[in-house]
Amino acid sequence: MSGNEIRRGRQKETGEIMNLISKCVQVMQAGGSDQWDEHYPNREVITEDINKGTLFVLAEGEAIAGIIVLDENQAQQYGAIEWKEQQGPQLIMHRLAVHPEIQGKGIARRLIAFAEEFARSGGYSSIRLDTYAKNSRALKLYPALGYAQRGEIHFPGRTAAFPVFEKVLA
Repeated sequence: MSGNEIRRGRQKETGEIMNLISKCVQVMQAGGSDQWDEHYPNREVITEDINKGTLFVLAEGEAIAGIIVLDENQAQQYGAIEWKEQQGPQLIMHRLAVHPEIQGKGIARRLIAFAEEFARSGGYSSIRLDTYAKNSRALKLYPALGYAQRGEIHFPGRTAAFPVFEKVLA
């Protein structure tokens, strides 16, 4: 893939990002997953991510192919997990999404590789994330990239658990 870059999202792109999320929600729901819906992630959440500078986009030319949010905000439920890495700051990966029309072309892997480099250069000791038990693609992807499952958590209003993963950075 040439002509693409990963950079911070911009306010003027909020509509395009919400369109990408809407398309992902349609595909998730068609596949039987209620991980995301019309309430989450919503415009308010995405706007806040952009304002904080934590939302990154993989842009192919003028189009946004995928997004990822990188911050230090751990869900309260993470406190019950036995993480391998206890020292130093942890980078938390949220809201990884790739436009459904171009899924399966390595975009998620590129965004995750970006997150790992961002974490290393920022002095983070590990990356933590959760995904949905009904998200079979993510459940295969993260272990293939060296992420170890550390347990699972639950969020209100969701029918399945959220496996949590960690990658300790050397």
